[in-house]
Amino acid sequence: MEQRLLAQGTGTNNTINVYPDRVEIRTGWDNENANSLGLKQIANVSIRGLVNCTLTIEVNDGRRLNVERMALPDARQVKAAIEAQKQKAGLYE
Repeated sequence: MEQRLLAQGTGTNNTINVYPDRVEIRTGWDNENANSLGLKQIANVSIRGLVNCTLTIEVNDGRRLNVERMALPDARQVKAAIEAQKQKAGLYE
């Protein structure tokens, strides 16, 4: 059963999809590499920049995943969706 997509954004060679229970980052040629993160694994989400934004997702194990050269509305939409899902699940401070 396919879950519904809450938010989606694209950056340089990256696509980020936000689902109700996870965040999926697809990279590579034709988005063949998928990295899926559960909401519990995400520690923080931040945006840097105004024109070509960088969305940074900090993972609990110390990794920082950057999606570079995103449009600001896409970055804001993805960040808001992740924070809303974490708050709904009771995982956000």
